[in-house]
Amino acid sequence: MTKVIQQGAVDFSVSYKVQTTWGSQEALTFVLEGLGASLFFASFFYWSLGGMIAGVVVLMASGLLLLLHLGNPKNMIYVLANIRHSWMSRGAALIPLYIVLGVLTIYAEAAFGIEINGALRQTLLIVFFLLMVFVLLKSGLVLTTFPAISFWNGGLLPVIFGLSGLTSGLAVFATFVGPVVTIFLWGLTGAMGLLLLVLVIYLVTIKKTGKAAKVSVALIKEHHFGPFYIGGIVFGLVLPIGLGLYMMFDPSNISVLLIVQITLLRLIGDFMLREVILKVGVFDKVLSG
Repeated sequence: MTKVIQQGAVDFSVSYKVQTTWGSQEALTFVLEGLGASLFFASFFYWSLGGMIAGVVVLMASGLLLLLHLGNPKNMIYVLANIRHSWMSRGAALIPLYIVLGVLTIYAEAAFGIEINGALRQTLLIVFFLLMVFVLLKSGLVLTTFPAISFWNGGLLPVIFGLSGLTSGLAVFATFVGPVVTIFLWGLTGAMGLLLLVLVIYLVTIKKTGKAAKVSVALIKEHHFGPFYIGGIVFGLVLPIGLGLYMMFDPSNISVLLIVQITLLRLIGDFMLREVILKVGVFDKVLSG
């Protein structure tokens, strides 16, 4: 059994310390950020007003959770003050920008029936795409700024979080458009397959970054096996990939029910993967007292 102590616990011994500042609430915040950003972009690309509205609402919900994480809304001033050096600060500035632009786009359609076309649409596609990519990678980039937690310092972590959010958003978008074309399923299933591959590579290679990272991997196996491997990987990736392949190779099997199943499994898996990755963040051996 891997011996660790909890962050903030009184234990006069030299041991690995598990962080307790980041947990389920922060994992949910990260899920909603990635989901909302990718859902809105996909909906704007295909011009699905319902999906665009849902994407903005989800992004707003992630902002509310961020405020709860900060404890006092006034703390947002201090977060924004460090925008030149902090990924969290950049997210606190650019996510509201994404929301404002999204609301204005929705308002133009809902209030005036304006469907954006031409050069303006191309410009907004580029802007929304860049904002989406930033939001997808941001949560992973935030974690890499904690050098004392080696499990979070792998260069692939932002990619894992980004792909996790992207696949969740695309899956939810598919429920808005009903039975989707085969090429869209190829993209969604391919992205989930890539996420699974990158995740496996990360777990194998991150142990080389230090002993604390090995402890984190051991904690997943010893204390979070069900949520991570069964919930996050089997139910959150392997089964959705299998359902996607089933529909791709026989388009007559494409149905709303199967798409909804993929979506629910992907959302559950997205949350479980992020939550466990946060909860097994371990500081190197320290003297606690």
